[in-house]
Amino acid sequence: MMAGIPRFIKKSVPNLFTMFNLLSGCIAILFSFYDIALAGMMIFLAGVFDFADGLAARIFDAYSDFGKELDSLADMVSFGVAPSFILFHLLQNSLIIGNPFFALDQLTVSELLILFSSFLPAIFASLRLARFNLKSSGDSFIGLPSPAAGLFFASAGYISITSGIIWVQQALISTTFLMIMNICLSALMVIPVPMFNIKFKNFSLADNKVRFIFAIPSILLVIILGLQSIPAIILYYIVLSLLLFITSKSAPGRKINNY
Repeated sequence: MMAGIPRFIKKSVPNLFTMFNLLSGCIAILFSFYDIALAGMMIFLAGVFDFADGLAARIFDAYSDFGKELDSLADMVSFGVAPSFILFHLLQNSLIIGNPFFALDQLTVSELLILFSSFLPAIFASLRLARFNLKSSGDSFIGLPSPAAGLFFASAGYISITSGIIWVQQALISTTFLMIMNICLSALMVIPVPMFNIKFKNFSLADNKVRFIFAIPSILLVIILGLQSIPAIILYYIVLSLLLFITSKSAPGRKINNY
């Protein structure tokens, strides 16, 4: 059936999903000024389209340099710029709560630096995407994938509005907590540490042991907590990747990208 589909249509399908990814990111930026929970949902939707374009490229064998560059540009907006706007509003809210006299037209130097730092994810996502385009790493990524960092901040925006858990709410109005997450996740996008690819190429336990170790608890968390599980899943992914890197470094002869 697919053999009868014109080649130009096959090549266009992944790029169409990429465009929807980009559109979702742009809408997320707009929504961030009114409803950061809704903005977070649009970034989640961008993540769905980001997965769909890769799946479509594999199904139709429609890989191209143009699609690769377009995908990176879309990811830059959806998982770099849009999450930075959500982070900006979270940090602004934390400053307002911490200082009842806070005003955007009367910012102190420290407040200005804090607000400007909200765009670190956008800056480091651009660096990561540019480097990853130049050098692929097979079964692993070098540094934290930008969608993972972007989805963390998107879920933070969503949870800040929808969660009824007190300690979660307190964390998301803490300038210190937000800054720590901001700096750590931004840095992780560019550090030269391999992080495993979560995509299954087959369902062999031997070939996907780490993926199963990651996927099973993650699925359970989603079932129990829904979208509020996203930050925990991303942190679990980071910790598991770092543990693999450390153990691989300490085991002579093992390849660190053979996950």
